[in-house]
Amino acid sequence: MAAPGRRLNPQLVAAASLCVDAALVLAKLTTGLLTGSLGMLSEAAHSALDLVASGFALLAIRTSRKPADPEHPYGHGRAENLAAFGEGVILLVTSGGIAYEGIRRLLGEPAHVDPAIYAIVLLAGTMVLELGRYLTLRWAARKWDSAALAAGSQNRLADIFSSGGVLLGLIGVRMGYPWADAVAALVVAVIIARAAGLLTWRSGDILIDRAPRGVEASLRDAIAGVPGVREVRSVRVRRSGPRMLGDARVAARPTLTVEGAQDLRSRVLAAVGDTHPSLDLALEVESQPDEANLVERIHAAADRQGIIRDLHNVTVEKEEDGRLHLTMHAKLPGDMTLDAAAAATAQLESNLRGEFPDVSRVDVHLEPLEPDLVSGADVTRRREDLAQLICGIVETHPSVVRCRDVELSERGEHLVAHVVAQMPGGISLEDAHQVETELEERIRRALPELTDVVARATP
Repeated sequence: MAAPGRRLNPQLVAAASLCVDAALVLAKLTTGLLTGSLGMLSEAAHSALDLVASGFALLAIRTSRKPADPEHPYGHGRAENLAAFGEGVILLVTSGGIAYEGIRRLLGEPAHVDPAIYAIVLLAGTMVLELGRYLTLRWAARKWDSAALAAGSQNRLADIFSSGGVLLGLIGVRMGYPWADAVAALVVAVIIARAAGLLTWRSGDILIDRAPRGVEASLRDAIAGVPGVREVRSVRVRRSGPRMLGDARVAARPTLTVEGAQDLRSRVLAAVGDTHPSLDLALEVESQPDEANLVERIHAAADRQGIIRDLHNVTVEKEEDGRLHLTMHAKLPGDMTLDAAAAATAQLESNLRGEFPDVSRVDVHLEPLEPDLVSGADVTRRREDLAQLICGIVETHPSVVRCRDVELSERGEHLVAHVVAQMPGGISLEDAHQVETELEERIRRALPELTDVVARATP
């Protein structure tokens, strides 16, 4: 047999509740007219408004489950909150009307009330029925996180107490206290007003975007725990029906690439999904340089300029007098004139002097940006003698274990050598890079026909 959660859905639960409300309205209204009981008539009015509220809830649940569209980019979840708010307002008006009539009867001529046994039995049966509806709606509201069903369950709880009050009123009339029915009606009015006030307050809070209690703090903790996030700058969350919508701004290192920022965003959203599965979060990644990391701040200054496409080999030298000497390699579009490139680097130097007031000198080595695609051919087999010469030069270096590979690429009139040199795995990356540089210089000096040499270290 299938589990109840698999056979039921929130719309079916709301529709069943609507049918029960219709039957209760008919039974209570008929009994109230026959007995003349204000308490029973107030219960009939209460159930009639419950019928309207259940209709709102059914419509709201159907609407809230619709996907987002161009006119409702955040979805339709607020329909449930709006239905709950409307239900609360209707119940407040009802409680006011019942209270007015109850006071009028207490202060004026008492109305004739017939405390018939069938009316008492009806109220007792209604209390049992409403208890079952309360438990069912509360279970369904928690299962599907439905504000409309939660409002309905609170309404049913109020119905139980109000029916109990009317029942006591009829019993009091039957025992010879004619004012008991009006007092019971006032008790019903107070119970309805309290439930309606809480419902309206909570639904109104959601409609005006009050942040869910405790969610923002826990969300900050979840985001801050993701490696790469330097600071959580802002977090905002609001409810929309069964889901939550939010946005956050986080700071990361300024040298992060677009792909790196996308990866960080994916990891943050995954962490948030683990702790807040019902949250739809929009995330913005901003840069935050480490003030103590001077190289990172230099990269950030170059990135802000925009025209500098690639900055590398950045060195910050602290001179004897405490001032800084900055050197770097900057790549610019290859078709740019020297005048334009000089103007760009002059602007970069000005930005860096503004960033670092104690700079004594800035040297920028200009390089053309590589083309997106170059045509070439592997001529290693055809120039095997040259490849062997290169291998011999590589293996004469004391830090090289052996020459792993040489490939010669012919690009038009240019010949480029790609060299792979095996070195001890324990060597530092700084030392390995120095060996790569030395190998490139040795090969260029020995074989001037090569246009370029690219050496790579491997353990």
